Amino acid sequence: MKDKMNEEKTVSSSQIELLEAETACPKSKMVVLTTKGLKRLFASLSHRDFRYFFVGALISNVGTWIQMVALGWLVYELTGSSFYLGLITFAGNLPILLFALFAGAVADRLNRRVLILWSQGILVVFAIVLGVITSAKVATIFNVALLNFGAGIALAFSFPAWQAIISDLVPRKDLLNAIALNSAQFNTARLIGPFFAGLILSIWGVAACFYVNGVSFLTVIVALFLMQTHVVPQKHDLENVWEHIVGGICYARNHPTIAMLLLIMAVLTVFGMPFSVLMPVFAGDILKVGARGNAFLLAANGLGALLGALTVAYVASVAKKENLIKTGLLMFGLFLMAFAFSKNYLLSLILLVMVGAAFLTTASSINTSIQSAVPNEVRGRVMGIFVWIFMGFFPIGSIVFGSIAQFLTAPVAVSIGALVCLFMSIFLFVRPDLLKEIC
Repeated sequence: MKDKMNEEKTVSSSQIELLEAETACPKSKMVVLTTKGLKRLFASLSHRDFRYFFVGALISNVGTWIQMVALGWLVYELTGSSFYLGLITFAGNLPILLFALFAGAVADRLNRRVLILWSQGILVVFAIVLGVITSAKVATIFNVALLNFGAGIALAFSFPAWQAIISDLVPRKDLLNAIALNSAQFNTARLIGPFFAGLILSIWGVAACFYVNGVSFLTVIVALFLMQTHVVPQKHDLENVWEHIVGGICYARNHPTIAMLLLIMAVLTVFGMPFSVLMPVFAGDILKVGARGNAFLLAANGLGALLGALTVAYVASVAKKENLIKTGLLMFGLFLMAFAFSKNYLLSLILLVMVGAAFLTTASSINTSIQSAVPNEVRGRVMGIFVWIFMGFFPIGSIVFGSIAQFLTAPVAVSIGALVCLFMSIFLFVRPDLLKEIC
């Protein structure tokens, strides 16, 4: 396989899935636990700069998930309002909707390492300030929303550079392995972050979570300072930035399969994802399990997401992606509907594992289908649109469903979103021709 990777000239989604499977499923037939096999599995970690970046990113992402859990609980304690839970998420993610496409172009024009350094430094300040105002008991919905909006701007410019810098840290022959390991660390953080949040919340309180997150950003900053890789950014004029962005949008619009995949992702993001914003309501009012229970509910969803990623990686070579998308979306809608009306904590945990697995199965299959379908010269721009929808549309759904939950209760709001996802999946089963061109 190593020889084959050396011969490969482009980064294909099937290779990414295979490497993710090799990384995550050591007991499968694809990997033999020998010294040689382990070296192949963790080949990209043999590169000093990527190793520093990997460790820093893992710790930082754990801190980010800790803060996300604590922030939701803080807003719920301050207001007891589903609407404000949606509003805070809207404030934090709105900058991604506004700036993500432009930030991707900026990442190609500035030094990515410096761009990430600045953004991480800004995020440290916001996290510490959030901790201070919480400790001093002067936190209000207004100043929390303002801080979250500022952090969202930093993240909007950090995220594209974060994704792009990986290719600067490893040679082409190890790039696929590095992508797989980066995916593994993100899903690992998504799993263990809420777990640690629950412990910190129950022992030290909400403010401690913000301080921990502030410290976690320092690991990325230290890693970036230790790096020896120097990349000279390409120079482009501003006119070409907008031409390239518009060109990517036109390409997606003029190719029906790509447009349909992006539409499915938009439905999943706007109608499916907002349930996570309302988790404090389910934990506090419906299941009566408090802040720690809220963190474990999110951790269960993260566990499901990790299982979903592994499932896609394992069956990628034998299952059709269009079937994974349709079935995953159907299962997501069914399990989310069941969770909406569950009043049993254990059952809710189990359902959230299934919800997370179905969501990641669908989203990952859409991601890889798009990468397989588009030519290399337009892939970056089309994937930029995917990220814009995946992260930028989330605040729209959050504020809409937060408002619905405020007037009609959280279970009704979540069930409405689940119902839309179910209708979309049924439509795809009725019209299989819409996804027939998926690679």
